[in-house]
Amino acid sequence: MKQSSTRRILDYLLIRDAEIPLSEDDLISRQRLNLFRTYSLTAFLIALAITYQVISIFNWLDFIGIALTLLTMIIGVNYFLLNWHLNYRLAYGIAIVSTLLTLHVVTYYSGGIRNSGMMYLGGLILVTFMLLGNREGKIVSALSIINLIFFYFYSNTIGNDVRNILDSDATGEMLNLDYLITYCTATLLIYSLSNNLESSKNIVIAKVTEAKNALQKKNEELKKLSLVASNTDNSVVITDQFGFIEWVNEGFVRMKGYTFEEVLGKKPQDLFFGPLTNRETISKMNEQISRNQSFSGEIQKYHKNGSTVWVQVTITPILEDDGKLSRFIHVESDITERKKAEVKMGEYYTYLEKANKELDKFAYVVSHDLKAPLRAISNLTVWIEEDIGDRFTEDARDHFKMLKGRVVRMEGLINGILDYSRADRVKSPNVNVNVKDLVDEVLEMLVHDDKIRIQMPDKMPVLFTERMKLQQVFSNLISNAIKHSNKSDTEIRIGCKEEDAFYVFSVEDNGPGIDAQFHEKIFVIFQTLQARDTFESTGVGLAIVKKIVEETGGTIWIESEVGQFTRFLFRWPKQSSSSFKPFQFTLQQSTSNGHTASTTPVSHVA
Repeated sequence: MKQSSTRRILDYLLIRDAEIPLSEDDLISRQRLNLFRTYSLTAFLIALAITYQVISIFNWLDFIGIALTLLTMIIGVNYFLLNWHLNYRLAYGIAIVSTLLTLHVVTYYSGGIRNSGMMYLGGLILVTFMLLGNREGKIVSALSIINLIFFYFYSNTIGNDVRNILDSDATGEMLNLDYLITYCTATLLIYSLSNNLESSKNIVIAKVTEAKNALQKKNEELKKLSLVASNTDNSVVITDQFGFIEWVNEGFVRMKGYTFEEVLGKKPQDLFFGPLTNRETISKMNEQISRNQSFSGEIQKYHKNGSTVWVQVTITPILEDDGKLSRFIHVESDITERKKAEVKMGEYYTYLEKANKELDKFAYVVSHDLKAPLRAISNLTVWIEEDIGDRFTEDARDHFKMLKGRVVRMEGLINGILDYSRADRVKSPNVNVNVKDLVDEVLEMLVHDDKIRIQMPDKMPVLFTERMKLQQVFSNLISNAIKHSNKSDTEIRIGCKEEDAFYVFSVEDNGPGIDAQFHEKIFVIFQTLQARDTFESTGVGLAIVKKIVEETGGTIWIESEVGQFTRFLFRWPKQSSSSFKPFQFTLQQSTSNGHTASTTPVSHVA
């Protein structure tokens, strides 16, 4: 209990409450508070002693006694009030001013310029610089010089009571002048030293604070790095500048099977490399490490049990401030499963390449073998018609007509299969394509009827793309619109609008339209909306269009209203990528040369 009371009294006397708001890192503010604490207590005790001396000689009711008593009280009260208002600069300023006034009053009544107490002004200047800084220090220094000059003239011309103490002859005046010069010189020297001390102190403290903050930040980063390195699944190895292991994390133990004690002081190449490790990669790694350069690559290493493990390794040299090599950090991640997947992917790719070649060969052979009997059937029908002549009945003539139509349809289907299979594999170089010129060429090939009206913008974009594929898309869509028109006057409107990385082209006709339920089905290969006996179509055209558009990275869709219009829209990239996709894992089925959907004959909705 006694210790607690003593502690509370000590805290009160040392105004510890004023210290609490100050940050631990604010060294300058803490130093100034400590100086204020020491200075105020010392000044209060000295002022109290001088006040007692003056009152003993004179009378406490005299002006000097009252003035010194008030100034002493101000110094003490100002000191303790800082605990509550916490306005540090105000408290420091009051302490300086009250001390300066105390010195002035004492000197005024105690010998003028010759009073040795005037030398205390030097200490006051020093304290001012340290408490308030350079600006206020300059002000107090100027006031000190003015105070000295005032007391010089006062000592020589004014105060009779002082002149009784001092010599009044010329020798006395010269002595006063000597005191003035000495004090002014000392004041200026102390001012210069204080200014330099304050600036130097602040620079030192600033550097110490900066170094402390940098060290603290580095320590925090090291803690985080240590936490990451210790808990990451990756292997982390730290070696010295000669390559001997200094530290490994738990990820290393799990990946390689060795404990920290087993690898400490050994080199990684002595433990983890073996016959299957690529020697060229090791040579490249050693070459870059010898040059103090970072290395990154894939290496096959060995587990403690003899099994192999593929790792993606990054080796980073750590250099000191002077550029001297300190150590190396190895970070490795297990990529064994990825390498296995790459091997399988390579096998799949080889297999698919072989399968594609066989499919191309198969399609050619099948088309050739199928077309031969079709041509024979076609020739036979012609020969039969010539042999029978007018002896054909009406029914037989219709049957022969249907037979020849089916032969034509079969040949169209065979050609459609070939075109569809080659749609995403046939490549041509990218060139600058003026879309308007391209569409004009397509229209010139397809439009031969004056009843077909074409509307197209005067300006169309220029694309860097495969001309043949874009031409095939427009050709299929425009011929599709012409073929399925049911109006006496066919109108086809071609449009274009710009998006971020694409142009959106549209081909619209005023035909019968397509019901919403068939919008997806029309892009499925061999699907047609009308019975083939009433409208001849292979159902391949739109499938090819969809395949081409999606292969370039775009999309295609339909907007339609039954009986009003059908509008096909597709996005085409502004600049086609030159990269080639060698294979795909899924085959997408698409569409039709006409408005397509189902092989089952349905009512005419398109």
